[in-house]
Amino acid sequence: MKRLFPILLSLLSLLPLTTRAVEVEHLYSASVMAVGNQTNRDLQKVAFAEVLVKISGNATIATNPVIKKALLRAREYLVKQAEERVDGERYLQASFNEQKINRLLRSSEFGVWSQNRPQQVLWLVVDENFSRSVKGENDTDYADFINAIKAQANKRGIPVLFPIMDLDDQLKVSSSDLWGQFTDPVELASTRYAADNYIIAKIIKQNDDYQLNWSMYGRSNTNQPYEIWLNGQGQGELESIGIALTNNLANHLGERYSVKASGNNEVVFLNVDAVTGITDYAKLIEMFSELSAVAQVDLEIVSGSSIQLKLVLLGTQDDLLTELSLDQRIQSSENALGDMNFQWNATN
Repeated sequence: MKRLFPILLSLLSLLPLTTRAVEVEHLYSASVMAVGNQTNRDLQKVAFAEVLVKISGNATIATNPVIKKALLRAREYLVKQAEERVDGERYLQASFNEQKINRLLRSSEFGVWSQNRPQQVLWLVVDENFSRSVKGENDTDYADFINAIKAQANKRGIPVLFPIMDLDDQLKVSSSDLWGQFTDPVELASTRYAADNYIIAKIIKQNDDYQLNWSMYGRSNTNQPYEIWLNGQGQGELESIGIALTNNLANHLGERYSVKASGNNEVVFLNVDAVTGITDYAKLIEMFSELSAVAQVDLEIVSGSSIQLKLVLLGTQDDLLTELSLDQRIQSSENALGDMNFQWNATN
């Protein structure tokens, strides 16, 4: 069988293939509330802009000249829409064509971020009234901060969890661990939430004002320790600093994981073992077809339960491996010669 290109093999040894991502649903849909006398056509543009931000991971995409023109033609990308009223407010729910949006983004040199997205868990510690405490998902005093992050994360299409802070969490992570950013216990506790990355957020309450400092930790290699990928700070009301944190997080992840068309149409051959039947084969082909880095996937060779795929790439080999690292259905293995192969994990 043909072997995977050597460059891809060397890159593979640097990337994890066992992390846990989340398949984010409804990325090509948005629900927007009417303000004043906005027409459905106005709301279609707003919803379309929200979808473009979710798919590209770029918060400023609407300022691009090509995208500006596309927003004026939002109706051409529309698949379906529906109106509803909630608490007296009018909402428009709109869904848009996935293929058309992906072509638009790639033709305007933006990336496409697939639905497999890394899971974040956010640990919040608060300093107020001369004491420090860890706040979990259901905390009422800091609900404005927590709910703002959840809502904005949903709007940006990124999975963010807060720990429940039951006895199990309390025994593993203390306020002093978080305040001092002692990461060992935080990393251990984060595995419970199947987190790819974690955030430590520290809030100091000052009268009716709040000061926030936070750090995001991630790793590109399962053989390396977590490191700080991003730092941020803010001051103001709980809702506003929560939204700002989420936007910074989403912008960073979008830049890291979205795939831009390279224009090279590079071809690679990839071996996959443990493909035991037509059902596995169909799911495998479907999975590779949905990757943002892949333009075309074809079956090259079948040998028992091993197959070789020929992939034409939209992005780069790095993009392909980064996407595969977020999918639990593919695992890596190394043979006696040091060559790396992929294995289909049918249980996921």
